[in-house]
Amino acid sequence: MKLRFVTVIILALIASPVALAQDYSFSVPRMMLGVTPNKDASVDLRYTVEFSCNQGAHAIDIVDVGLPHSDYDIGNMMASVNDHQVYDIRTSTEIDIGVEVHLGDYAIQPGESATFIFTCTMPNLIFQDTTRKDYASLQITPTWWGSQYVTGTTELGIVIDLPESVELDEALYQKEAFAEKITLDDGSKAVVWYWDDTRADGPHLVGVSFPKHDYRVVRMTKLMLLWKWWKENPVLRFMWAPVLFVLLGIFFFRLTNGTGISVFIFLLGFSAIAFAISPFLEAIALPVLIPVWWIAERSRTAARRSYLPPIASVEAGGIKRGLTVPEAAVIMELPLGKVLTLVVFGLMKKGLVRQTQEDPLAVEVPEEYHGSRSERQRAARENGTVIHAYEQPFLDAFEENPGTPIAELNLQEPMKGLIEKAADRMSGFNLKETRDYYESIVYGAWTEAKAIGELDARTEFVDDNLLWLMLAPDYDDTFATWHRSGYHYRPTWSQPSGGVGLPVPATVTTGGRTTTGDVAASFAGWAENTAGNLAGTLDPVSLGLGDRGGLNLSGVDKVTLDVLESMAESSGSGGGGGGCACAGCACACACAGGGR
Repeated sequence: MKLRFVTVIILALIASPVALAQDYSFSVPRMMLGVTPNKDASVDLRYTVEFSCNQGAHAIDIVDVGLPHSDYDIGNMMASVNDHQVYDIRTSTEIDIGVEVHLGDYAIQPGESATFIFTCTMPNLIFQDTTRKDYASLQITPTWWGSQYVTGTTELGIVIDLPESVELDEALYQKEAFAEKITLDDGSKAVVWYWDDTRADGPHLVGVSFPKHDYRVVRMTKLMLLWKWWKENPVLRFMWAPVLFVLLGIFFFRLTNGTGISVFIFLLGFSAIAFAISPFLEAIALPVLIPVWWIAERSRTAARRSYLPPIASVEAGGIKRGLTVPEAAVIMELPLGKVLTLVVFGLMKKGLVRQTQEDPLAVEVPEEYHGSRSERQRAARENGTVIHAYEQPFLDAFEENPGTPIAELNLQEPMKGLIEKAADRMSGFNLKETRDYYESIVYGAWTEAKAIGELDARTEFVDDNLLWLMLAPDYDDTFATWHRSGYHYRPTWSQPSGGVGLPVPATVTTGGRTTTGDVAASFAGWAENTAGNLAGTLDPVSLGLGDRGGLNLSGVDKVTLDVLESMAESSGSGGGGGGCACAGCACACACAGGGR
């Protein structure tokens, strides 16, 4: 039964016994690869290849031999043609990892056949089997040749010798089943694969696992296996590169707010070259991009939330008391949607505006507050209330647009005025101590509200302190808890002018519990939805008080465009010709992809 093992794939790279021309043509009637494992984790390789150079083809004068990895020593290599030893062995100029054997006077001429023998010792090819701690693993494939050069079929055999201490039944195959297990006359044992009629233009990967006993093995972790798989799959890397480029583009233009196209083009070209040269850089690109993206997004978010202009905060300045709730919300840098909601609710509570529509929230200014700002202020005093300076621009906007949903109004300038006014009032005071002070007010208000058990008394307290209570980040959770327990708070000023206010669910529903819909219909749910709807209408950047974060490379784009325009204007027509400067026939073979 075939056993599956996760092992290291040792691939011999493409080699081709043809020289540097497209007119090489040959057959490989027979080829044998012998592999002998050694105790130091190296293996001895012995190729016996019969070449037949076809009539009319170029003589086979150089043989490229692909090797499993680059950690080889030419000094332990030997080669011969028909028992005539050849000595000129060099690092191959045609394949990434391998050597080229120059046959010299023993080149195989058209119409002739010869036996080529090549031997070498390759270190570190016996690995720890990842499925059995007491087993070693060896995988290999013979070299092969480009299909454009090879004609006919090949009788191929692979023989891997087993250590003396290993019994035949202990040897386990990987991927391809053994053709047979044999014991030779001298008592040595081996496993064999052979193909009677195959093509020598592709890999024939085989593998064996055997008890390692006293053999040294190369340790291989799962991460190392993954890296090995990544390096040996160029098609996968090629397909993954465009995905990385798209992600890089999204990240880059978010970071630069859509600027820096010229820089991105340069970065894209640099990345493409880097990925082509180094699989490692391509492999780590995404793991590096993710945390950088996360940090940049947090920075952008923080920058967008920060809308306070510079404040001359003095460490010994003390606490600024007397701020209104919206001003305190600004100093605490709460979301702008929530700040605007507090402004509107404050106006509604004081009767300066009244609700005309619940969702989306719309208000109107009562007739008695129409007119100039001074007239409006006088009417407010007569009614026992006060209009703060920052509230006047909001009232102007609401008076000019009665019944229009607030989310559709342009309230940028009124909001900017509120923020700048709050910042001015903080001048000379300690910002941190002031924030702590108002947070303590909110905490104290909630502590007292939760301690009131009598519902009428709780409602009265909440009415008086509602806006302060809403400054708490989790105020809606407490209101929701009250709501589920049967206490349904609703401020009286939240009713539209037509008399239809927030829906009031029954105190108790089936099973004595309120539903999710009931909670959503509560004041807290409505208030949060309102703040969320208003948030989209305000942005620190549009207010001129915030920063989008990231980089602004628009200047680089302009410089690049100017340079290109100058080059276009200064360039003239030119002459001359061009062509491919190809040294000999090397270009044709390099493009063919089959080596020599």
